Amino acid sequence: MGLKGFSRKTGLRTKLIGLLTAVLVLITAVFLAYTYDDQSRCAEVNLLEKSRVLVAEMDAVWDFISLNQNTINYDADGTYDYKGIHCAIAGKSVAALFSEKSDYSIRFTNLKPRNIYNTPDAYEAAALEAFHSDDTVSEIWGFEQEDGEPVFRYVEVMSVSDACVDCHGAPAGELDATGYPKEGWAVGEVAGAVSVVVPARVELDNMRNAIVSNVAFFLLVALAMAVIIYVVISRMVTEPLTSLRSAFSRVGGQGMSGEPGAPTGGEPLEVLDAWNESALFTTREVDGLVKQYQSMAERLNALYGSLESQVAERTGQLQRANDELEQQRRRVEEINEQLQHENQYKSDFLAIVSHELRTPLASILAFTDLLQQEISPDNEAAVRQLSEIDKNGAILLEMVDNVLECARIQAGSESLNLELIDLNDLVGMIEAAMCPVAFKKGVAFSTHVSVTTPLMLGDWEKLRRVIANLVSNAVKFTPAEGRVTIDVERVGPHEREGDERWHGATRIGDLASEGDVVAISVADTGIGIPADKQVLVFERFQQENMTTVRRYGGSGLGLSLVKDLVAMMGGCVTLKSVAGEGAVFTVYLPVTDEGEISV
Repeated sequence: MGLKGFSRKTGLRTKLIGLLTAVLVLITAVFLAYTYDDQSRCAEVNLLEKSRVLVAEMDAVWDFISLNQNTINYDADGTYDYKGIHCAIAGKSVAALFSEKSDYSIRFTNLKPRNIYNTPDAYEAAALEAFHSDDTVSEIWGFEQEDGEPVFRYVEVMSVSDACVDCHGAPAGELDATGYPKEGWAVGEVAGAVSVVVPARVELDNMRNAIVSNVAFFLLVALAMAVIIYVVISRMVTEPLTSLRSAFSRVGGQGMSGEPGAPTGGEPLEVLDAWNESALFTTREVDGLVKQYQSMAERLNALYGSLESQVAERTGQLQRANDELEQQRRRVEEINEQLQHENQYKSDFLAIVSHELRTPLASILAFTDLLQQEISPDNEAAVRQLSEIDKNGAILLEMVDNVLECARIQAGSESLNLELIDLNDLVGMIEAAMCPVAFKKGVAFSTHVSVTTPLMLGDWEKLRRVIANLVSNAVKFTPAEGRVTIDVERVGPHEREGDERWHGATRIGDLASEGDVVAISVADTGIGIPADKQVLVFERFQQENMTTVRRYGGSGLGLSLVKDLVAMMGGCVTLKSVAGEGAVFTVYLPVTDEGEISV
């Protein structure tokens, strides 16, 4: 079940609880993050203020000793008597005493201290380096761990004052009153730093306690709000919708005339009215929904009154339509059977008549040939008459053969007789047969077979008839001083894409393969074929027009036979022609990987 189906099957209360829970968790997470950040900043501010107060108190001790230094070191009679007490001793002593009696730690440090005990630790050394490198930095603080306990570190810079110059000023190296060599400091330079370490455990515990109490209070308030929202929405939305659904169920439980599942009306509408009057949820939206449902139920009640009669009427209409369709189907079947019978009768008639014509025609041609051998060449009239008989008999025999071939193909009884074909020999035979005819008419005839042309496995006789028909038509429709050519070559798929004979030509049939093909082109410079007649000439008993029939003769079966035979061999025929400029018929036959035509 997808997410969409799950969403549709989930109740409103479940969705409401889930939504409120998600919102509560999100708001709690945001509030927790905000509270933690706020309490952390408060704890840090409190510790920082404590540290600053301690440093201020130590500075006060330091300044007090510095101001009363003369009082300490001079006797009542004005005699100088160094007592060994100065500001540094007083400050460090007070800091040490304070640190011993509390959890706090206060010390004075320097990068080059006079006392080894004042050597800075890593945190203090980093702070001193920052003070020396940037004079705008005066204090550094942060949290660290010492002996597994959290502490707050505070380091504040100490600058050289006028009181400090007596013991730490110029010249550097001179012994001061305490016996230490002076450092050569100048007023304003960094003298060192006050380092304060404040225990942070109590402050952090207070922070965590405050966070827990704040979050607990927030959760209590948010939970109370969620419960209130849930109760309000349940009362105002969920319960009204549940009751409304129950009322709809009661309405839908009984249809008109008491039939289950039928559109509502009558008594169910009274049930809905009674529910609406006794419902506690009288919101405007729910009332509007109920009224719309009542209106819909009344319209359905009105429509249902005429529904059965309409269904019966439409059922009758459909039954009558089905009866008519059944009658038409039977009529179509009868017509198809009659057409098949007539078509078979036509094919059988053509085959019988053509066969019966072929036998006497063959005899006529044979006797004509014998007479030509017996007649003396000096008898020109007889020779001419016998030549006409032989020529017309051959034309008639070719027409009969075409009719027979078309009848066999149409009847589905024609098959391919496969053998290995050398196109050089086949084209040479056609050239030998057609050259005298072309020469007699004054038409130039030439052939060219490319060296790339492979041997082909195909039907020799059918391929001969295809090429012979195309050449015969080309010679027939080419006037004297014209030209007819046969060109045979192997063409690859990429070469075919750029072949003008392929693109922009009328194409009859489809190639059975997308690989290499053998292209057999028969081109002439004859009368040509208009573009609107180029598809028509491949139909049976069709020529360009009746003028062509009267002038050039023919039955209109040659190109139709070419189309059918080429289709049997898995190829196609293209025609590219311009009226008055000649025509190019090209037969494309597929070639297998072994270089043979696939038939």
